[in-house]
Amino acid sequence: MKISIWFEMFAIALGMSPVEKITVAISASIFIIAFTWVSIKGDLRKLANELIEDNENNQDN
Repeated sequence: MKISIWFEMFAIALGMSPVEKITVAISASIFIIAFTWVSIKGDLRKLANELIEDNENNQDN
């Protein structure tokens, strides 16, 4: 709720039209989703590499 109020005040201050508000909201959502996806993918790759190394070390012993 607070974010929508902040966004509305920000849009009014910039004199944004309703179409611009929608465009900014969609662009921000896409950016957040993409950033989160890349972050999760990197974390999963790091975790997978650690598991592969552990498995290889266990097979050597």
